[in-house]
Amino acid sequence: MHTLKEPTNLILFAEIGLGLIILITSAACYRSLVKHIRKNEEELYRFTKTTFTILISFICAFMVSYSLVLFSVIFDQHYNFNSLFGPILFLGSVYVLATAYFNVGLFKKLLASNVELKKQTLHDYMTGLPNKLFLIRKIDQALAKKRKNPKNCFAIAFIDILNFKRVNDSFGHIIGDKVLIQTSKRIASAVRKVDTVGRLGGDDFIILIEDVTPREAIWFMKKIRGILINPYNIDGIEFKLDISYGICTDEYERQSENGRPADLINKANMAMRRSKKRGKNNFTMFVESMFNSAQDLLKFENDFKNGLVNNEFILVFQPQYRLHPELTVSGFEALVRWNHPKKGLISPLEFIPIAEKTGLILKLDRYVLDNACRIWSEWLHKNPLCSKQHISVNISASHVTDSSFIRLVQATILKYGLPDDSLVIEITESAIVDAPGLASQKLNLLQSLNVKCAIDDFGTGYSSLAYLTRFPTDILKIDRSFIDGIESSTSAKQIVKSVIDLAHGMNMIAIAEGVELYSQMKILEDLKCDIVQGFFLAKPLSEEEAFAVSKEVKSIRPTQ
Repeated sequence: MHTLKEPTNLILFAEIGLGLIILITSAACYRSLVKHIRKNEEELYRFTKTTFTILISFICAFMVSYSLVLFSVIFDQHYNFNSLFGPILFLGSVYVLATAYFNVGLFKKLLASNVELKKQTLHDYMTGLPNKLFLIRKIDQALAKKRKNPKNCFAIAFIDILNFKRVNDSFGHIIGDKVLIQTSKRIASAVRKVDTVGRLGGDDFIILIEDVTPREAIWFMKKIRGILINPYNIDGIEFKLDISYGICTDEYERQSENGRPADLINKANMAMRRSKKRGKNNFTMFVESMFNSAQDLLKFENDFKNGLVNNEFILVFQPQYRLHPELTVSGFEALVRWNHPKKGLISPLEFIPIAEKTGLILKLDRYVLDNACRIWSEWLHKNPLCSKQHISVNISASHVTDSSFIRLVQATILKYGLPDDSLVIEITESAIVDAPGLASQKLNLLQSLNVKCAIDDFGTGYSSLAYLTRFPTDILKIDRSFIDGIESSTSAKQIVKSVIDLAHGMNMIAIAEGVELYSQMKILEDLKCDIVQGFFLAKPLSEEEAFAVSKEVKSIRPTQ
């Protein structure tokens, strides 16, 4: 081994030895990586097994060649190194070529996967159409073009399938998915190459129509409507879809240097919702008044929600009086008022319709029910006479379809310990007629809780008598519109008499509301009406004033 003392051989030994260590380390790393992939990613292991086998084989061949060189240096074996280094260099070139080949293939597949991933990020998985993110980018580009050249006009169209939920419920989601795919193909076939069709999700589609005037945009929508209105035939099932369309042109972003694509989409959506209110298969062009209305509605919703949290809604109580044998207090109807911090006292005629429209009426009803029952519970403990009286609470028609309503009433009664028949729930006749099956079920459940049920505004709905026998109700409230004409109109008087007789014939109590004159009260007394309420006897009172009225023992004798 004295040959190692020669500087040339020592350098050669060090280089070859270091190279062998690197090869051994590389082989060990590859082997560890293969084991890890095989254990955790079987699909990837099948894909890369051949590649790793070839590369490790090349490394082993290098290791054998390097070992031979080291052996010859250490044991002073005089080989023809040209014959040994030639194969090593050849193996090296082949190894480099193989590595490059596999790496290029791998990078191509990674690039393809990246392209597919980007496509999935920007496209809807079901229809293959661009998604909202892609559309926002395209609209942003259209806005940029518009700022550079005002002649580059465009429009946004919002398309919503009205009866798609019914298709899903009736035929299943597989048919529903096929409907969406076919709808996307129909829309795509109706537009030009410069336009972009996208799906926002669910049954909503967006179209970016470029290089068009507002008039041309309307023509495009008529063309698309003509295509979508044709019947669908999927798996032997034929049906038509009802669709609403909304259009917003770029003119509403002309004054803004920071126009946002999401704002245009939102405005097209507003126009679509306006079309939906007008009926089926209509389209509407966005105008600025829609945005102002939407802003007002949003402000109302925020104020309303804050009002519930801050107890801005207050209850007033209108006394109800029994006519026979004497005029005495029989109970109270809880009514709500909104004491707005800036606008002051707001009438229910102003906020109830909007609350119904926005769905906030459910929260308001829960608020009123809870507070009315709390106050009534306090009165019951303070005044024994209240045990012979009742508290009435009005409930919106929305509760007919609300699955949690009965549980809410039951929980409220238990919470405040109200006695049986102390609470009266009033629901309008129109709500009962609109959903007779559900209404009948809810009224039965309320009666099982010993809660009395009243039909409010009786006589203003449709098919009242036909439905009445199906509903387990205790009270009929005659609408004030009939009471107004009871003096001057014989027909109005006869209608009121018929309703009173009907109520008595079905063992129900008749209540007349809106009594504002002594003469009206006297006629109702003659017609054997059970209970009356109205401004003639008492206006809605504050909590303190109403509690004082509840303690009145003597009969009331109002003057004319």
